[in-house]
Amino acid sequence: MMASMRRLAAPFSVVVAAVIGCADIGAPGGIGALDFTGVPFPAVVTGDTMRDTLGVAAPLRATAYDGAGNVIVGPDVQYVSLDTGVVIDANGFLRATRREGTVRVVASVNGLQSQQRLIAVTRTPDSVTAGTTALSFTYRIPDAAANVSVPMSLTVKSNDVAGGVSPNVTGWLVRWRIVHNGDTLAPSDTAIAALWATAGTRHTLRDTTKTDGTAGRRLRIYSNLLPPQPDSFIVIAEVKHRGVHVVGSPVRYVIVISPPTL
Repeated sequence: MMASMRRLAAPFSVVVAAVIGCADIGAPGGIGALDFTGVPFPAVVTGDTMRDTLGVAAPLRATAYDGAGNVIVGPDVQYVSLDTGVVIDANGFLRATRREGTVRVVASVNGLQSQQRLIAVTRTPDSVTAGTTALSFTYRIPDAAANVSVPMSLTVKSNDVAGGVSPNVTGWLVRWRIVHNGDTLAPSDTAIAALWATAGTRHTLRDTTKTDGTAGRRLRIYSNLLPPQPDSFIVIAEVKHRGVHVVGSPVRYVIVISPPTL
């Protein structure tokens, strides 16, 4: 990400799932930009090292570019937390020492700083409970924005409530997928169906739990490409810790759809 007029980077808070941490900087040492995109997971368990989606301990990563946009090999990138409660070693491995909350982390090279990334510190996810898993609705022909289910919800909880802290697991990754006629739809395939957030209309299959431990999606179907007959979709939600399903995961939602009465 290179601007035609380079400027000193000023840090500001961003939501980790929505913004890429890239700073355009006119810097000494030939640094043209610093791209801080390498946060392996949106949350880290208190007392543990940050891990990737497979459960393997993984470091923070940033990429430095020169003024021509070429990757600089082996830059001396430092990672700094702007909040207490985490420790980051020289190799970029982040370890959480606080009980819960969020921390702001930046990458820095030659004293120049990237945008901030937010990382949630939470407790071990021990269970997943689901709301209603059998849903149905009558869709419209021709297609209309009303062809969407009520939210499919789940809650991620921890057994670690020592000190009176909430059992809700915040900022934990939830993966969603759609199954139709026995086949999982490709992430980019939204021809007949998409998964919308509980508020909003953007198709997204990755979610993080809110402060109350909940996550949710709505199924939007596009009736113009479906035969006018009863049909069904299955939505799968997966919650893992260290690469293994948390108790109660995966959650399976069945959505039966029906055409209007002729």
